[in-house]
Amino acid sequence: MTRRLGALLVLVAAACIEQSTAPGVCPNYCPTDSIRMHDTLFSDIIERDSSFRGYLSAYQAPAMTAADLAGIVDSRAFFVTDTVLDRLRPKSGDTTSVPKVMDSVRVRFVIVGYPRNTTSLRLKLYRLPVTIDSSSNFDSLDASFTAAPVDSLDVNELLASPQVTDTQTVRIWGDTIRVDAAGHVLQISKTADSSLAVYFNLDTVRAPFSSADTGRVAWGIRVSADPDSMSSIALGTIESGANAPLVRWFYHFTNLDSLSTVVDTSQTVANRFDSFVFNPPNPAIDLNLTIGGVPSARSIIRVAMPAFLHDTLDIVRATLILVPVNTVPGSPRDSFRIVAKPVVTDLGAKSPLSANNSLYDTTVVHTGSADTVRLELTNLVRAWALDTTIVTTFFLGQVPEATSFTEARFYSTRAPGFKPALQVTYVSHFAFGKP
Repeated sequence: MTRRLGALLVLVAAACIEQSTAPGVCPNYCPTDSIRMHDTLFSDIIERDSSFRGYLSAYQAPAMTAADLAGIVDSRAFFVTDTVLDRLRPKSGDTTSVPKVMDSVRVRFVIVGYPRNTTSLRLKLYRLPVTIDSSSNFDSLDASFTAAPVDSLDVNELLASPQVTDTQTVRIWGDTIRVDAAGHVLQISKTADSSLAVYFNLDTVRAPFSSADTGRVAWGIRVSADPDSMSSIALGTIESGANAPLVRWFYHFTNLDSLSTVVDTSQTVANRFDSFVFNPPNPAIDLNLTIGGVPSARSIIRVAMPAFLHDTLDIVRATLILVPVNTVPGSPRDSFRIVAKPVVTDLGAKSPLSANNSLYDTTVVHTGSADTVRLELTNLVRAWALDTTIVTTFFLGQVPEATSFTEARFYSTRAPGFKPALQVTYVSHFAFGKP
């Protein structure tokens, strides 16, 4: 019995060694296929697309454009301050007020974007009616903007001026400044955006205080430059925070306890409203895909994901291809980014956007260029491939919105030869051998 059991163990061991080293058996364990990468242009999976306007208005934007581009656009920026009382109580507990005597006013604009190669870039300041609001348009304000300006300054001249660095100036202004012969002031921000703060200093002859208007005042800006330059700038707004336009009144008053005690002081006034108007206005939405402009337009795109993409090994790359209808007019500074944002659920124009920023992708649309625009959507298409419950719809919008007259128009699915397409590079699954 012992001899038979030993012989059986030897046979089993020999069988295992033979099976593991037999050259004819190995292919049963190895893949019968190889990794293959596919690059496919899907021209028919974008089923429905359309555009909608009205998401953001000029008075809601983080910047406002002032431009004078011959044959393209005339854009003008403006703002209105809040109420300023013309009397005050000098001390806490006083029951009688005294009048403020206005001495001068300082008006500040912050240039958050401008073409560096523009020469003789001039800002012209205009006094506007305090009744302007969100319904004001180019025509209603044209008379005020074509009157003689209250003041003007040359940005390039100020930039070329030497810095004023004495201790007293830095104490008053908080930093070094540049001043021209007319007393205009320019400060260059030390932050990465290198914005320019420009100040108009006006006496009460050129900028009278109006008690009838409860101290409210409205100021507007137009720009100009050398004929061969592109004059288009972006100015900060209330929505931009520290870069908002500002008005500061300088005044004095007399204390009640002594007629000889005169106090000099100042007051910075809060803003009520800012916006910009331009001519010609953006054309109406048509059969093409529109992105940008004012009020801002967005385009919605719906994708029918092929079933086999859900079974791929990996989405290597996905690119949306858009063909422009025409070039985007404007100066090089007016180039902008477009962003693709997926929606949570498809409700058309009111579809809520996803809060997952990792699925957002952007690209730049350059003014004066008719080149095809390519927008990377790799993260988004990967998410669609992994989860069949995700809505395969996304919006295209301008970044930032409603800050400029610029808008891009691309052919939609209603233009068969130029419609949007999705180019996907993917790795398909391969077959393994059977053991």
